[in-house]
Amino acid sequence: MEMTTPELVLLPTLLDAEYGTEQVSTAFKARLLRLNHLVVESERESRRMIRRILPEANLNQYHLYLLNEHSNTDDLLKLLEPMERGHDLGLMSDAGCPALADPGSNLVLEVHRRGWKVVPFSGPSSIMLAWMSSGLNGQRMEFHGYLPVKSPALESKIRDLEAESRRTHQTQIWIETPYRNQSLLNSLLKILNPSTLLCLACRLNGGPEEWIKTATVQEWIVMVGANLVPTFHKKPCVFLLQCQ
Repeated sequence: MEMTTPELVLLPTLLDAEYGTEQVSTAFKARLLRLNHLVVESERESRRMIRRILPEANLNQYHLYLLNEHSNTDDLLKLLEPMERGHDLGLMSDAGCPALADPGSNLVLEVHRRGWKVVPFSGPSSIMLAWMSSGLNGQRMEFHGYLPVKSPALESKIRDLEAESRRTHQTQIWIETPYRNQSLLNSLLKILNPSTLLCLACRLNGGPEEWIKTATVQEWIVMVGANLVPTFHKKPCVFLLQCQ
């Protein structure tokens, strides 16, 4: 019997396992239920997410394979062994879209190289949600991942982002390790031009702590001084800026 072409199924998960299950499509649930092999960032979080999305699922049906920032090229090839045997393979993030600001793009590329099929499902992306809700330029953007941790490299990068936005008018987007959010915001308010537009999108999960605000740097300074903004410490945030 002829073997069908295996599929790599891209499975965006919830941004927070506590919120948003009503937004998961029936088609997504049905596809996840048919899979037996999943590439995940961590076993604990992936099992928690599957249980939240599919309470009826038998977690023992899933063979989980780890792909994270510590994985190397040899690990990548081993992850494709189920597809070599003709099985479909799911790629799942701990939160949001796989392969976007997340491990997995190299795995997707290798699947393309082998002539297999890539099947993406729609789902929440904190980057896209922040961009669309910021009010900043929606035609052009550049995503930078994480900025340098320490100055002078951090200060230099912030100035570069502002200069690039001034030159191109495009939205500049990046993320930060949650426990450094507050420190980064303080640096931004010291370094950026007062008229530059800055957006913070925090806990983009549809829950009660979701908070999105775009204002000039000068307005941010006033708001922070008047305690009109929440604390961002240890809360997932997306940062965006655009020069006017």
